[in-house]
Amino acid sequence: MKSKLFRGVIVLVIAGGIYYSQTYLSKHTDPGWKTESFSYLPDNERIKDFLLGYETTMSHYLWIRSVIYFGEHYKSDKHYLWIVNMLDIITKLNPLFYPAYEFAGVLLPDITKNPDISRVLLERGLTKLRDRQWNIAFYMGMLYYQKYNDTYTAAKYFEMASRYTSPHKAKYATLAAAFYKKAGLDNYGLNFLVFMYETSDNPEVKRHLKEKIDNYVRK
Repeated sequence: MKSKLFRGVIVLVIAGGIYYSQTYLSKHTDPGWKTESFSYLPDNERIKDFLLGYETTMSHYLWIRSVIYFGEHYKSDKHYLWIVNMLDIITKLNPLFYPAYEFAGVLLPDITKNPDISRVLLERGLTKLRDRQWNIAFYMGMLYYQKYNDTYTAAKYFEMASRYTSPHKAKYATLAAAFYKKAGLDNYGLNFLVFMYETSDNPEVKRHLKEKIDNYVRK
């Protein structure tokens, strides 16, 4: 009991230190020379050594601070110097934290203008997450289509998304087929739809896929 209490106090001290440092920098630094208040954070998992098993707790705290940080800059200068560093640390401390990957897939490509950053974080999510992997695969597909102009790789990720159990299984399969067609692989796209239709046990999924197969053939 004493051990757990001690570890809890340590985490509170670290979190308090982070908050105090940010507040102090905001109040006492000359605006002309101001450095982002997240700049003291380590750029790798060394912070784990000080958390004594409370990585998840700290990741949630850092996520809250990241959301606040993003909101403040979104309303002002739209410069997000430390957001990548924060997402990297959060997903290393807590690799199953889905909201950070969602942010990386939806917002990060536009605000950083660097799709490689989003790709690295999303690839981490694909290897760590279980029940939300279909989301990550979908984000990867959109990233390759919108930022890399790579319809074939986008189709591969949409196909991956359709193979996971999700409420959008049939739609992802249709999307994959459409992108295979865009990439010049008409037969592959049709064969994939047929495969998904034949292997599905869900009548709603089969009905949706049957309509898409019929439309695909007509075109």
